[in-house]
Amino acid sequence: MKVAVWYGDKNIVLEDRPIPSIGEKDVLVRVKSSSICGADLHAYKGLSKRRKPPLVMGHEFSGMVERLGDETKGLKVGDRVVVEPIISCGKCKACKKGKTNVCENRKLIGLNLDGAFAEYVSVPYEKCHELPRDLSFDEGAIIEPLAVAVHAVNITPISSNDNVLIIGSGVIGLLITQLLRSRTSGDILVTGRRDYLLEKAREFGATDAINVIDCDAVKTLLKKHGRVDVVFEAVGSNETVNQSISLVESGGSITLVGMLDREMTVDMMEVVAREITLRGDYGYTTDDFKEAIELASSGKVDLKGLITHVLPLDEIKKGFDILAERRENVIKVVINP
Repeated sequence: MKVAVWYGDKNIVLEDRPIPSIGEKDVLVRVKSSSICGADLHAYKGLSKRRKPPLVMGHEFSGMVERLGDETKGLKVGDRVVVEPIISCGKCKACKKGKTNVCENRKLIGLNLDGAFAEYVSVPYEKCHELPRDLSFDEGAIIEPLAVAVHAVNITPISSNDNVLIIGSGVIGLLITQLLRSRTSGDILVTGRRDYLLEKAREFGATDAINVIDCDAVKTLLKKHGRVDVVFEAVGSNETVNQSISLVESGGSITLVGMLDREMTVDMMEVVAREITLRGDYGYTTDDFKEAIELASSGKVDLKGLITHVLPLDEIKKGFDILAERRENVIKVVINP
């Protein structure tokens, strides 16, 4: 089978490998669509060291069941599936509390295990969810980031009239924007650095979308809208986390979704004295993932509007480069192996 192997830096090589073998409780999935995640891009650009080369990346994907292990249940060859790529142990303290997304022994397909920038991938059968007929395989590849957004919103207390700020107009920020339309009648504000993404945020329901590339974000937001009740920080930088603290009301909450800078310096006196809640957020649970499928299938969230480029596997490096250079008004690149 064909696989795209990342060897570090911006070196991705198309190679031939044997089709993976499967265990008794595994499924061989013929990958139909796999999208490039921001975390994959961070590795490609050298901004994150979480992924270790050589590696087949790709954890956002859908496909068809090609082969079944002897002890699998509820699936048959030819089923259309979307794969939940976080594999938890089910035995640790976090798992027993239902917090499988922060399992002490978790593994992620495309990070700890070879992923879906390949024609086939082996996955545990319980991680395969039916892809509804009204969703394309390309849309199925966006279910995983939607589940990230669903989890972020689900763990964040939001009142029906709260004013909410989303810092970051990337894919996760745009998905959170869509989800908030049914959670609050208050303002939904989005900040970012690219006009075409901010226009998409408005299309998805943002009350205001502000380009902060040439202005002081804090001063601009405070003058125009004042402080907000809730902030979703979807960038992950020291700068934007500090912006969140400055822009949230006393007693408000900040959900940290972005993952970029490992170490940060923040004004903890401000956090403590104003009783600001800083909430870490990682991944999603199976319930979040199922909710994401339902939301997409019901048409309550637009996934098609995020897909700007669809490329074959042998052009995957082109897809990474388009994203890295932010060319052609790119939002989401989907690969069809």
